[in-house]
Amino acid sequence: METKPFFQSSEFWVSLVTGLYMFFNTTDVLNQVPPRYAAIALAVVTALYTLARGQAKSGVPYSGR
Repeated sequence: METKPFFQSSEFWVSLVTGLYMFFNTTDVLNQVPPRYAAIALAVVTALYTLARGQAKSGVPYSGR
């Protein structure tokens, strides 16, 4: 089973938007979340994206259906 390219997956777009938000937050452009929490959130989102893409690439069936 072929997987979608990375740019067509919703995980990628959620990760990108969250990453950009947290980047601008830590550079004092937005300054809505303390930098420590922004870094933790970015690490969690990155780890979850990596796990989701790894699962998709390995051909593990989605168990949510």
